Amino acid sequence: MRIDRLEGYLLRLPLKQPARVADASIDHCDVVVVRMESQGTSGWGEVAPGNAPLTTSEWSGGTFVALRDQIAPRVLEKGGLASVDVLEETYSRVRGNKFAKAAVETAWQDLNARQLNKPLWQVLGGEKKPLKIGLTFDRSVQREEFFSGLQRACDENFKRVSLKIRPGWDVQVVSFARVDYPSWLQLQVDVEGALELDKHADTLYRMDDFSLVCLEQPLNPRDFVAHAMLKQTIRTPICLDESIESLADAEIAFDVEACGYVCLKPGRAGGLAESRRIAKLAESKGVGCYAGFDLQSSLGFRHLAALASTSNFVLPTDYVRFEELFEYDLVPALTTTLVEEPGDEKKNRPARDFRCVELWDEPGIGAEPNLDEMSKHVVDKFEYVRE
Repeated sequence: MRIDRLEGYLLRLPLKQPARVADASIDHCDVVVVRMESQGTSGWGEVAPGNAPLTTSEWSGGTFVALRDQIAPRVLEKGGLASVDVLEETYSRVRGNKFAKAAVETAWQDLNARQLNKPLWQVLGGEKKPLKIGLTFDRSVQREEFFSGLQRACDENFKRVSLKIRPGWDVQVVSFARVDYPSWLQLQVDVEGALELDKHADTLYRMDDFSLVCLEQPLNPRDFVAHAMLKQTIRTPICLDESIESLADAEIAFDVEACGYVCLKPGRAGGLAESRRIAKLAESKGVGCYAGFDLQSSLGFRHLAALASTSNFVLPTDYVRFEELFEYDLVPALTTTLVEEPGDEKKNRPARDFRCVELWDEPGIGAEPNLDEMSKHVVDKFEYVRE
């Protein structure tokens, strides 16, 4: 594949209502979008490490510069990109900057699928099936808003909710959620590495009381041994999130048996290909996956949905209500529908409808932005064209 043009955009997408990210309120979402063109066909990628380096060491402004000055020139200088392995090799000497790499890699994946005239989920080896989805509730919202949000999630038949907790907003709130809402609602608790094994042992052990699907990133992301020790002492499965930035991280985690699940985000892992490598290794080790979502537009979510359609993604996919959150969405949001899940008489579990997103039949990610509309939100951009 010969790349004829490579464009990058730093966009500022206004939100209809403030959102909470890393205990900060934001009224806009900065995202980085890449357009890769070959023989008149365009592929699109999007990443959103955040407006500031609060949840990761990267942020959208820095990602845009790394993409513009380091990664994009290397990609365009390469004569041909016959495979994703060749693409990854072009920027392999650039350390870190996973989100910048993922922006290019996801654009290449979309372009490649369009040239094959196949949906991206199919090219990745996925299955066309309804994807169960779940919502996340931040630890910083008001208590009334928190519980009304949980009730709405139940009313709209979301399969799972994830509760972000912190010291002082932990056992009591999880207990309320478990007691006051239906037993069919799957609960995950996300700690974002905020607890310490010695200091918060009582809080960690109490999580066994609430029939959680998993306890996500309870301890320091780089402390695999502490997670392994915790895993041996509680029944609730441990899910690693921020800990898993690469296949090498996953190998360490699985070798010490630190988790039962991993949350995979293409931006943090450097792209869809690395995410699939991690998922395949996890499957061989009996570790399940779920697709986690950084706050970004429906363009990025389509890449995530394609990943979630592949093997070993066994928990509901992260989701946001795009039409309620963004004043402008880069591409149409995927349709959500209610799909019946069969019951189980032995477990006294009746059939129930759950909210799912539907995959698409069109090539690539099935949609592309309107450049005229998108230009209204551009903060900065670059363009490289092959002579």
